[in-house]
Amino acid sequence: MRIFIGLMTLLLLLSGCSSKTEDSLIDRFEKNKTAYRHLQKTEKVQLYDHNVTKAFLTATYLYPSGTKLGKEKTEEQFVVGIYLEEEPSNRLGKAYRLTLDGNKPKSIQPLGKESPYLEGLPFVTEWNSYYLVTFPYTPCQRFSVTFESSNYGKKEMSFSKVAKYVEDNKAI
Repeated sequence: MRIFIGLMTLLLLLSGCSSKTEDSLIDRFEKNKTAYRHLQKTEKVQLYDHNVTKAFLTATYLYPSGTKLGKEKTEEQFVVGIYLEEEPSNRLGKAYRLTLDGNKPKSIQPLGKESPYLEGLPFVTEWNSYYLVTFPYTPCQRFSVTFESSNYGKKEMSFSKVAKYVEDNKAI
């Protein structure tokens, strides 16, 4: 009888602990669902000079889920966060350029720290400057955005309109 009561008490304790933890994880996921969705479409690059970071850039692709490829889209938009060690104002300009498959941006619009575009984005920091960067539409499912410096070289970030690790014929 003692063994039976002991086993029942142990099962009760274990089931009570696991359900609380599971509920907590589900609640945390639901609260951060937007951030996780944006994280899937975010890439980062760093430009170096002798192993010292001179420029750090994050780009989040704003491709609305559920949009059919080639439909309802006239441009490609990104929220870009940039930290430039040598530029106190952290600006994109002549020394630093962005291109999408070789095409220059249509517009680069500065974003304030309270911008709705920054809500739910991963990697939002106080020391970065943020921009809404708009490129001409590309019909390609996969494309590259290049961050280039006249002094420190260039790096590419790969983006996709479908999940990156899904075969082309299996769109989500």
